[in-house]
Amino acid sequence: MNNVILYGTISVLPLIFGALIGAKLRVKEKVIGVVSAFGAGALIAALTFGLMEESFKLGGFDNSITGFLLGGIFFVIGELFIIRAGGRGHKRSYVVKSTTGYGIVLGAVLDGLPESIALGISLLLNPKIGFLVLLAIIFSNLPEALSSAYDLKRNNKSFKSIILTWVFVALAGLICVILGYTVFSNFSSSVTATFEAIAAGGILAMLATTMMPEAYKESGIDASLATVLGFLLIFILSKASI
Repeated sequence: MNNVILYGTISVLPLIFGALIGAKLRVKEKVIGVVSAFGAGALIAALTFGLMEESFKLGGFDNSITGFLLGGIFFVIGELFIIRAGGRGHKRSYVVKSTTGYGIVLGAVLDGLPESIALGISLLLNPKIGFLVLLAIIFSNLPEALSSAYDLKRNNKSFKSIILTWVFVALAGLICVILGYTVFSNFSSSVTATFEAIAAGGILAMLATTMMPEAYKESGIDASLATVLGFLLIFILSKASI
């Protein structure tokens, strides 16, 4: 359990660091976009060579395919709810001042939910996969908090409210990591495999909806190579003896 808490804490710290930097400094959009694209590539590799492979080994085609589809569907439903709540202003492609603080928090939690649960489950099933997922999450969390905190500051949100928002999101992420590990330790391998695939499907849906479009908007064609490099890093590590 100590390792789970450690990994979970490391995974959410970039949210707080990113918020601190974004609320104080002006980071170039292109830099944020490149890091986001790198994180997107890393997440795609982590869910491909880690989460889905492990889900297939444990539960076979039926559980992995069903779970993956459900993950995408659940994320889309959640996304529609967040949009109605005005929460997608935490992304740079929307106008922050037209959103509610409640919606912003919900949107950020929704983005991080599948990643955090995936980290908890992967640490339970295969610590090596957990390490790969952790790396991918770090690269995805930092730019999100950076850009979002800067946008909130630009729209006259106080430093305190910005930091408290992202501390709350970070705590929610940590709790989800712990729950992903503890709750699924009591379930059969087939059930765990299904939920691992659900997390993977949710991650891919999140990437397609928010992270990859934002990365391209902010960094242009540079996002392409950054995505490839992020994928390649996780692929190499997944095949290495670590």
